[in-house]
Amino acid sequence: MTCLNWMESTAAGRRKVLLAAAGAGAMMWGQAALAQTASAPQNDPAEVEAVVVTGFRSSLEKALEVKRANTAAVDSIVAEDIAKFPDNNLAEAIQRVPGVAITRDGGEGRNLSVRGLSEEFTRVRINGVEAQATTGSNRGRGFDFNVFASELFSQIDVRKTPSADVEEGSLGATVDLRTGHPFDYRGFKMAGSAKMGWNDLSKSYDPRMALLVSNTFKDDTFGALFSVAYSERGTRQNGASTGLWNQGNADGGWCSVAARPALCAGADATDTATASLATTRYPRFLRYQQYELETKRLGLTGSLQWRPTDRTEITFDMLYSKFEGSRNERQLEAIGFSRAASQGGKPEIVVRDLVLDDKGTMVYGLFDNVDLRSENYLDKYDTEFTQWTLNAKHKLTDKWSVKGLLGYVANDFDNALDYIAQMDRLNSDNYSFDFRPNGQYFPAINYGFDVTDPNAWYIGPTQTVAGGTGPTGPDIRLRPNWNDNKYKVAQFDTEYELNDHLTLKGGANWKKYAFIGQGQRLAAGEGNIPVMPAGSTMTSLTEQWCGLQGLNLPAGTPVCWASPNRDAIAKAYDIFSNSGRFALSSTTSSARGDNRRVNEEDKGAYVMAAFKFDALGMPVRGDVGVRYVKTEQSSTFFATVPTTVDPAGFQLTTVGRSYEDTLPSLNLVVEPREDVIVRIGAAKVMSRPGLGSLSAATNVSVAGGSRTVTTGNPMLEPYRAKTFDVAVEWYPKRGAILSAAFFYKDISTYIQNITTLAPYSTTGLPASLLQGTGVTVDDQFTISNVINTPGGPLKGVELNYQQPLTFLPWKLKNFGVLLNYTFVDSKIDYFLTTTAGAATVSRDLLNLSKNAYNGTLYYEEGPVQARISLAHRDKYLTAVPSSYNVDVSGRKPTTFVDFSASYRINDALTFSVEGLNLTNEKDITYSDSTAERLSDYFQSGRQYFVGVRYSF
Repeated sequence: MTCLNWMESTAAGRRKVLLAAAGAGAMMWGQAALAQTASAPQNDPAEVEAVVVTGFRSSLEKALEVKRANTAAVDSIVAEDIAKFPDNNLAEAIQRVPGVAITRDGGEGRNLSVRGLSEEFTRVRINGVEAQATTGSNRGRGFDFNVFASELFSQIDVRKTPSADVEEGSLGATVDLRTGHPFDYRGFKMAGSAKMGWNDLSKSYDPRMALLVSNTFKDDTFGALFSVAYSERGTRQNGASTGLWNQGNADGGWCSVAARPALCAGADATDTATASLATTRYPRFLRYQQYELETKRLGLTGSLQWRPTDRTEITFDMLYSKFEGSRNERQLEAIGFSRAASQGGKPEIVVRDLVLDDKGTMVYGLFDNVDLRSENYLDKYDTEFTQWTLNAKHKLTDKWSVKGLLGYVANDFDNALDYIAQMDRLNSDNYSFDFRPNGQYFPAINYGFDVTDPNAWYIGPTQTVAGGTGPTGPDIRLRPNWNDNKYKVAQFDTEYELNDHLTLKGGANWKKYAFIGQGQRLAAGEGNIPVMPAGSTMTSLTEQWCGLQGLNLPAGTPVCWASPNRDAIAKAYDIFSNSGRFALSSTTSSARGDNRRVNEEDKGAYVMAAFKFDALGMPVRGDVGVRYVKTEQSSTFFATVPTTVDPAGFQLTTVGRSYEDTLPSLNLVVEPREDVIVRIGAAKVMSRPGLGSLSAATNVSVAGGSRTVTTGNPMLEPYRAKTFDVAVEWYPKRGAILSAAFFYKDISTYIQNITTLAPYSTTGLPASLLQGTGVTVDDQFTISNVINTPGGPLKGVELNYQQPLTFLPWKLKNFGVLLNYTFVDSKIDYFLTTTAGAATVSRDLLNLSKNAYNGTLYYEEGPVQARISLAHRDKYLTAVPSSYNVDVSGRKPTTFVDFSASYRINDALTFSVEGLNLTNEKDITYSDSTAERLSDYFQSGRQYFVGVRYSF
């Protein structure tokens, strides 16, 4: 029976009890619709095979065929035709998969969370080879999907349960990205598309183009494919930020009339006392801000395939992508609220009036002697991704086959220009903020002077002002940094079909991974800007800047202010000469943490049996196997040490270790009926620690009885878990599914920052770092580092319903729906930062949204296609505990709505329109689980595209 005939088999006699087991009780309308479809007469198989389905519905049907054929739990997204991936962005496409939630950056999908586990636990392979793509702030193992244009790919598989023949490294999922191959199509094929986008906040026009050419030769025994995609995008993000909320008694307290009567004259004693309570919370540097981001993305793929005989196939793939970004930030902020006494900050601020809410939040305040700052920040970076793979498979006999894979991946992140210019105004009076009129997201801010007047500001070294002393002055900051990630992979697999029911598989693989991080800072230290050069004035070194369009600002809040002129300052001070005051160094104290390296060599092997048989009249298939892997790891980083150890005060340090894992797995598929599948999966899994945890900058201090170590932990064990999955899937007809899945993960090792009292030897650092200090590795130290903690259980449910609504009358039969819902729950014990190390708090797993759901309604009739999609994820935690003695930080819920429609003029030409983030959804972060005080509020606007596609 062919796969198509099998999926179109008769539905007579379907048992409703299995429908209930599939979770239909949670989808009563879906149950009724499926029941109507199931009871309708089925077409003859020959007639069904003659029906040609195209468009979005076609890609959905192909994806369900992939899902149904797999023994593991796999969800797929498949291109309907050559260069016709169904979404503009890979992450936004994957979010339709049950159990997947995404984070967006500037309105564009960037990272995945699968079944409550963040991108650090999701492993990504491209054409079978593990890969890593990073942009912007990502310095970990997570994968940034915005590096690649979706037009370069033909299929995505999200593998939620492991098999022994799939390499280790994931707790959440393994995501396989596949580029197009010439043998996917016969003969000559070409497709090109062009789109123009427009963002209603940035007011930018964004071109997007793609071309793919494929051909096969010599009776389809040789093929070549080439594709190119290019896009530009202008993004504006604006909103409000608080810089988190500190305690009233922090940073030396507020200005005290009793201690400093002249400086603190005008302070209200009662309000000062209230403001100084530990329970009072105030924003550290409240501001409105705007980011302007311009990106360019170029992608190239090439594929050669050769089939010299019916038994041999060789494929060579290359992928290149370059992602360039230029980000400009403008800030106007009260920097004095985050400064301690030594910096002339908070202890000089006079509290004249304030109002607290019932949670101790300072919602209104009036102050004198406030230090203010205007900042202009330019960040230019690019990511260059290169991959090649050579894949060969050969059938030695009708029952015995072998295949081999060689791969190389390089991701080079270059942030050569990270440049900040600042100017300050010290001890300004009549500064106020008021959250009360417009709520917590849009405070009214009065700076107390004309912020557009350049002469009200200063650039230069420390100033002395009446009644107080200024800090070290505004900064010019240069912080270039680079990250390189490289993979080298070799793999060999073989399988032998013993009989019709049992196939034995085995193989081995080798992978070498290298991460290199480099960074530089000003060797003379940041701050202490020299005296303004001769001929320069504040007017010549500043510019007027206006922004914050589209925000619901209170009346009177400045939207224009004087801003440092980056180019004028660079020219006047000659800051890019890399000499004198602005010389760069990799070993200055503030740069050492950026200079680190992690090397890993993984050697693995597996054996597996794939089986299929009948039991009690039901087909049963699956696989069982075990994978063994040995990880050898070394971490290199700078350690700050006593001068008795090294006259320079620091030492480049390397720590190595190795560990082994044995990972059994089972996938079982039972088919009690031709249209029902029951899946069971069980496995042990592991995921390697984050790069920042393995290779953090280290400080070793011995001063009398004070002995401290602040470091990462190169001796970390990986995350480990035992997983169990069960799912019931009902396929009533082609393109339709109703399913429910339950998953459980017992996470036995987690990783967390903590401070403990323990012997130096427990850090794994070399004894040489203590040389000459008079202490030994057995002596007790206060150690602030990253440790393995017990973890905890994670459990959840996925419900999925997909169906073309062909049972409806009239035009309604051309509609179809996709609906899925995921619930995940996981609480673990987080250690609090205490030398006792015993206090814990139970909180949700970081980055876990308890509820997430997606829905798509689509319409297809003849040349017309249209669909609208909604994606929601609940709030989730980002830190436990958080900074400034707060229990948690987190991100609030988001709901994104996207739309697309197209009209096919003829078989070759199609016009399309698309709208992304139609509701202009906001990205909001918060701190404190009870008060949920604002951290950041950003909007990025709605994105629209119009385009044309031509293929033949």
